[in-house]
Amino acid sequence: MKTFLDAWLLEAPMGLSQELAGTVKLVPVDAVAETKDSFSMRVELQGGFAGSFWVVADAAALTRLFVAARVTPDEQDRARDVGLWQGILQQVAERAAKSATRNSGSATSVAGVREAARPAGMSQAVYELRYGETSVRVSFSDETRPATEKRPMENTIPASLPARGVELLLDVELEASLRFGSKEMPLGEVLELGPGDVVSLERHVSDPVDLIVGDKIVARGEVVLVNGNFGLRITEVAEPRKSLESIRCLF
Repeated sequence: MKTFLDAWLLEAPMGLSQELAGTVKLVPVDAVAETKDSFSMRVELQGGFAGSFWVVADAAALTRLFVAARVTPDEQDRARDVGLWQGILQQVAERAAKSATRNSGSATSVAGVREAARPAGMSQAVYELRYGETSVRVSFSDETRPATEKRPMENTIPASLPARGVELLLDVELEASLRFGSKEMPLGEVLELGPGDVVSLERHVSDPVDLIVGDKIVARGEVVLVNGNFGLRITEVAEPRKSLESIRCLF
């Protein structure tokens, strides 16, 4: 994972869907001028990705979104909407920080989320947040930087292996598995499970599933049927370094 924005775009649809109790999509669109009345939020990060991540959205459009999601009445209240949007972004930021930690191997945490004007001249990625018939233009500016500290020697592997070393591993058989999602349950609920019960996972049906080798995510994709069997169509592949770490953890 090269930037925190990558982690944000990966986790935001699920996080927003959970917070708004409905399916949310983020679709890239052409840049658009900011309105005078907008919510500019600054997400402060520390650790693996340190710095500021900015989220700017039109205030009136967000009010319509909250009304459509039935979390507020049909009226605009800036103080209320700022607090609500701040809380939602806090949850999404924490999900993205966990994803960045898993993929980079260096812990990233959220130091805080607050309303603050985004400095002029920042590059931005513009997306349309779609919730049913309601849409909101949202722009992201990623001013975070990956940590430069070296990881402890026991957790590192060479950036590259000699050609002969790689050849020796090519015939090694590894066990791969798919992870559709997870859920934490009290022991009492686990013991009460029976035939016909449904366990809801923390992943939306439209989200990609993880391909796991050892304890590392090496790819993500969508489930397909191949000659009557389940298969995985790869849509995202981890960096080669992460794949080598997956192999290393098995020896």
